[in-house]
Amino acid sequence: MAPKAWTNLAAAGLIVAAVLAPYRARAIEVKKDLYNNSGPAGPSASGPAKENPIPKAAAQQLSDTIASESDSYLSDESEKKSSGKTYVDLEHAKFLYLPTMKAGHWTVIAKLQAAEYTPSKSGEGKGKPTGKQKILVFNYRLDGSKWTEVDQPKWEDVDAGGTAAAANK
Repeated sequence: MAPKAWTNLAAAGLIVAAVLAPYRARAIEVKKDLYNNSGPAGPSASGPAKENPIPKAAAQQLSDTIASESDSYLSDESEKKSSGKTYVDLEHAKFLYLPTMKAGHWTVIAKLQAAEYTPSKSGEGKGKPTGKQKILVFNYRLDGSKWTEVDQPKWEDVDAGGTAAAANK
């Protein structure tokens, strides 16, 4: 049991670190990608980069909320791996969030994208990648100073073109 608890704690730490450490840089990159018609490979928009619109305290609270909520999904995937079922490696997930203003409230779609694996017969290591990517999508709204879940988190498949399609998992 100790290794499983350590793995969960380490994964939660990685998720929080991924959210907190490069927080400002990611927000700027996301905004550039969203508002720049030339795309990531093209020239950047002229003028200074815009700051992240969400207050730091609210961003920290969102990070804590996502880390806490994703812990149960991390446990589920760890259980699948230990029982020999195909699993998603959330411990090494890429984090992305997209803040938008809707009806006077900030809403955030946060995504954790990771590769899917078939565990090895010996149960050691990651196993064999299936070649598929899955995204765990969280949707929150900032009501005053509290984040409210808009929708239940859901899994999406990533198609070959890199876009997500809803998955029933």
